[in-house]
Amino acid sequence: MPRNKTITDDEIIKVARTLFLKNGINASTRDIAKAAGISEAVIYQRFGTKEDFFFTAMALPETELDAIFCIQAGEGTVAENLVCMSLQIVDYFREAMPVFLTLISHPSFNMPTFLKQHNVPARQLSEKLIDYLVEESKLGRVSQNNFVVTVNVLLSYLHNIALYEAIGAPKIKVERNVADTISLLWGGLAP
Repeated sequence: MPRNKTITDDEIIKVARTLFLKNGINASTRDIAKAAGISEAVIYQRFGTKEDFFFTAMALPETELDAIFCIQAGEGTVAENLVCMSLQIVDYFREAMPVFLTLISHPSFNMPTFLKQHNVPARQLSEKLIDYLVEESKLGRVSQNNFVVTVNVLLSYLHNIALYEAIGAPKIKVERNVADTISLLWGGLAP
């Protein structure tokens, strides 16, 4: 008679993610099993190969889109709203960056395959920012513009902040730099 599961897959994945983030792909299934209080065989029974286990454990965190984009078009100033959203996006990128860097370090990582298999948060963020700017343009609060370029520039900068922090670059005044970036972009958005 099979034994009941005493630990969920999500609990195992949480332990694995911690060790993969600490040790990269060199984290052993033996060490992960020991830390989770299970036998190594349980990992292979539930997840197949170490590679499958690694990619399952290193899935990018979900974005809290509703929290980031709770500001409605027409409220506050557009520049202030963009700064508020941008700071929340930086917080998300800070959470996702260590996972992503560990993920891409795996020799089997393939970006086209990854993009087909996963809902990539950066796409969702881009779409939501573009939607927000389109709504603001309908209200006459921003000029008709190529919002795709504006959003790509903004997201690239926000992504770079998190990347630089993750690799140990000197800290910057994030709020000030984000506000300055929005101010610069505002020159092309202002009605």
